[in-house]
Amino acid sequence: MATYYEVLGVEPGSDPGEIRKAYLGAARRYHPDFHVDADEVTRTGNARRMQELNQAWEVLGDPSARASYDRSLLTGGDPGVARRAERERAAAAPQVPEGKGWTPRADDDGWMTDFDAWADEDDELAPDLPRSDRRKALTLLPVVLFAGAVLSVFVGLAVQLDELVALGAVCVILAAGLFIMLPLFEMSRGRRR
Repeated sequence: MATYYEVLGVEPGSDPGEIRKAYLGAARRYHPDFHVDADEVTRTGNARRMQELNQAWEVLGDPSARASYDRSLLTGGDPGVARRAERERAAAAPQVPEGKGWTPRADDDGWMTDFDAWADEDDELAPDLPRSDRRKALTLLPVVLFAGAVLSVFVGLAVQLDELVALGAVCVILAAGLFIMLPLFEMSRGRRR
């Protein structure tokens, strides 16, 4: 049985671009759409050849599938070699704890040689500045304004005074605007620090 490399006509050490080029060239040569006028035997042979090419490309075109296929070629069908290779691959694979999104590969140690680039980094956040009395009062302003608006609306409705109801509506609008604007203002101040 021919290997996928032999099917595509490339060497096992070929780079991905070379493999892709070989697949595309063979696909142009054997694709059934290019041979609709040929006789039945030729069309059937080309269709079979195209299936082989597609199977080879499906494995060799994907880096992880290719690596697995290359390992299977090295074992040569010996079940003991295959089991040992599987154990070595499992031992080399990182064990990702539950809930952890990323774990470095076993051979990923390049960061160790680049220690100077991050050695002087400081992971501590800048301390929060104490809030002034004016900022505390400004934070409470929307709450006080909203409470005053509710009170104004109720009193205006009770005494049937439209001006008080209108004042309450204006205060609700101002309170809503301040509820939105004050946090944005505080975030922009924090960004400038």
